[in-house]
Amino acid sequence: MARFRTSTSNDNTYLQFVTSYRNEKGQPATRVLASLGNITKMSENQIERLTASFIRATGMEKRFGKVDFEAGKGYHYGSILPVIALWHQLGLEQIIDCAVSEKVEIAVSRIALIQTANRFSEPGSKLACFRWYYRSLFCQMKNFVNFPEDEDEQLHTYYRALDYLCKAKENIEKQLYYRLLGYGLDNSLILYDITSTYFEGEQAEIGEKGFSRDKRGDLDQIVVGLVMSRDGIPIAHHVFEGNRLDKTTVQEVVEDLKERFGIEKAIIVGDRGMITIKNIEMIEGHEYEYILGLQKRNRKVIDHLLGKVVKNPDEPLQEFGYSDLSPVLQKKYPKEIRFIAGYNKEVAKKTRRKRDRNIALFLKLIGEAKLEGDLKTVKKSNDRLKLFLSKKHITRLYNLSMEKIEEKDGVYRLEVQEMTVVIEEEESLDGRYFIQTEVSEQMDKAEIEKSYKSLQKVEQAFRIVKDEFDVRPIFVRKETRIRGHVMISYFSLLIETLMEKKVKEIFPEAYDKYDKAVKKIRRTGEEPLTMMTLFEELDDVRLIPLEFKSENGKATKTSYISTKIDNSVKKVLSSLGVRNAMNPEKLSFQKTKSKSDKDQLVLDLGVDYLN
Repeated sequence: MARFRTSTSNDNTYLQFVTSYRNEKGQPATRVLASLGNITKMSENQIERLTASFIRATGMEKRFGKVDFEAGKGYHYGSILPVIALWHQLGLEQIIDCAVSEKVEIAVSRIALIQTANRFSEPGSKLACFRWYYRSLFCQMKNFVNFPEDEDEQLHTYYRALDYLCKAKENIEKQLYYRLLGYGLDNSLILYDITSTYFEGEQAEIGEKGFSRDKRGDLDQIVVGLVMSRDGIPIAHHVFEGNRLDKTTVQEVVEDLKERFGIEKAIIVGDRGMITIKNIEMIEGHEYEYILGLQKRNRKVIDHLLGKVVKNPDEPLQEFGYSDLSPVLQKKYPKEIRFIAGYNKEVAKKTRRKRDRNIALFLKLIGEAKLEGDLKTVKKSNDRLKLFLSKKHITRLYNLSMEKIEEKDGVYRLEVQEMTVVIEEEESLDGRYFIQTEVSEQMDKAEIEKSYKSLQKVEQAFRIVKDEFDVRPIFVRKETRIRGHVMISYFSLLIETLMEKKVKEIFPEAYDKYDKAVKKIRRTGEEPLTMMTLFEELDDVRLIPLEFKSENGKATKTSYISTKIDNSVKKVLSSLGVRNAMNPEKLSFQKTKSKSDKDQLVLDLGVDYLN
């Protein structure tokens, strides 16, 4: 390969035109083709003119001509790649297109893809997503979405897509479920839990005030139910009015599993608040089994079981059956009933420390409060103390009452009574949890507990939806758009879950051997790749357009490059079927390990979305 180089001799610098070759021994060597002279005293411009004149004389301007280009602004790129890859693998474009009416003129599936990818980068309102589109990879792809020219109409297209997603939800989830079975989805254990999320503002069509898990009972909210498989893959989601109680949603969800998904046999795992006699009868009526958490307070069976649990107070797992119940309780339960009592010593210590700290703070407040005086003063103290008890969730531990002092005109006293018996009951429940089930003896108590603790996957998913991908801010008002908005979050959760499974396969040390991973960081300074670090690194990767110019300064063509992608991130992208991520103009997505054309999605930047 011919090139220019400099060589130094006797404090002089010479410019040479050389070529590389291999000598007789097969070793790399350099041959001087031409010496262009002593350039020691030449300026940079003189050297440049000498080199240019030599190139012109040899007729090799095209090969060695000066390249003039300008780098454009960076576009969101890295965080979008895994979303497109999994969207393609799941066949979501085809599923959505088939579920949406042929009369629909907008590209619902591609707009849904934009909104889903946006939640991995900058989750926000639909207006924010609309603006983000023009800072993302998507806007650089010709014919990806044919938006209207008017900006208001463009924005409205995002909202209309939510309407159509809502209407097609049932069919989309059903087809996705069958596709997920190909991923090895285990439907023998069905996890179900609900959460709530509130609205900014008012006038949401489906919003109602209810029990708020976000401590915002003053705002309208919706209740979101999530159905997941044993391994944490979301199967379906449900959106309920904000005042729906947990137990009233179970029948609707179980019937949906049977009718829409055709799941004949399964164990339904649910958390506290879902147990009612009617729900259990309904679950068993569908030939399902159940594992449900029990409310620790205000249940006669818990009080009865505690009397047996305390005989072995430090035992982490105890099982009781029908024969362990009192004659009165036996009338309420079938002979197949099983109760699992779990105990976590560390949680018990933490709970007690927290309660003791809150009690100490409350006693301090009492000491500072004016407990006797006129009605206004005493009521102010009463309200302040009650608010503290409510915020710290220790209302049961104290009873507050205002009384008028007969012998003193217009004087009131605030009585604060410590509920000693209740405090003792709370202490006996520290670190304990109870499970009710009728599964056969083939599933031992450890497996039952493990199945129940799988609900933590749902809790984690809710944190992802509400925090990392952020269901809020919910600014939409129409019911169909609220439901469509939650469905976008559902897509995000599904993709994040499949991504995490892949990362765990590639980097198990970061998850299953965390202590060793920490030692590795201390020893080498290298941080193992986790979902958090993966998203951080992906979000740093940008698509950079390079605009090449001719000698007169006019643009001739645009090429694309990517900012650097670390090797660990490359491994994840490659495992997801992303090909040539560092070379965007050859970027493609492999659907399976097969290399057939039908399994490949090619994104030709500046040309067409599908090749």
